[in-house]
Amino acid sequence: MVVGVSARQVRVLATVVVAALLVSACSAGAPSEAPAASNTPASPSPQPSATPSPSQTPAAVIDDTLVARVFMYPDVTAGRVAPMLSVYADGHVLSPSWNANGSFALPFVLRRLTPAGLAELRSRLEGSGFFAGDIEIPPTTEVNSGFTTYVVSLRRGDRLLTARTTNFAMSTKGRALVELAEQWVRPERELPADAWLPGEAAYEAARWYVALSLNPAGVSSADADSTALESIIGDLASFGRLMRSSEGATTDRCASVDADVVARIVAAYTAQRIELGPGDGEYFADLSWSGGRGSVLLGAYAMLPDDPLACPANVGP
Repeated sequence: MVVGVSARQVRVLATVVVAALLVSACSAGAPSEAPAASNTPASPSPQPSATPSPSQTPAAVIDDTLVARVFMYPDVTAGRVAPMLSVYADGHVLSPSWNANGSFALPFVLRRLTPAGLAELRSRLEGSGFFAGDIEIPPTTEVNSGFTTYVVSLRRGDRLLTARTTNFAMSTKGRALVELAEQWVRPERELPADAWLPGEAAYEAARWYVALSLNPAGVSSADADSTALESIIGDLASFGRLMRSSEGATTDRCASVDADVVARIVAAYTAQRIELGPGDGEYFADLSWSGGRGSVLLGAYAMLPDDPLACPANVGP
């Protein structure tokens, strides 16, 4: 595991993830969520698309009760930071896919533990000694930048207990927590083969966050405007929920939408030969706001099973 990943690498996560990280509200290691979303636009009737959908197959039904989670995120982040590991009460496990060189890639891999395998994972995390309560292990000297935060969470009863530290000036206890986090981002290596049910698949999210950053004075670098986007999600200035605004400048809005809505957005711009990279859990676009009103930054993020319908405060293009 490479420590101190860049903000761009973080955005390519899922966390997703992604995200990252700045994270999902169900982890104590995440930033706070915005209030419940309102004014979510109705989705127009689906249109046939020649491009792959973000959700070609029905999404797996997952118990969204979080049992364990690992986050790693740098002090400077962009977009959503996705967790490196999410374990749910029914044994479903989400973690990044990994390349031969040790780097990770989206989409997340969805696996499932047997009841015995889930019990073993819980027992080994409990045995680390970090989860008698919430703890934060500070660095031994003060630091302002250039560090990565490590957050490991485990459910005990009705509480998700969290241990947090950084990789800067680590004490012995801090180093042990960093090692624990790095160990469990590869759960397939930590648990025996008989701890897993057969099969694995790329995670297919049923819903996505769509975030807009509207700038009346902005100038887009892309050769495309927001006309196609508006035909799918409606008036951009009233889309979803207002997240942030500054007078006479940028306005950020966000909503949770069905995966089909994102598929149609991707298809519309693919037809215009505009690529919304990087794909596989995240899409981004820099568009001119139709009618000469400025620029629009678009971000779309696959939601995790435990994500709330309200957009997290850290989600943005």
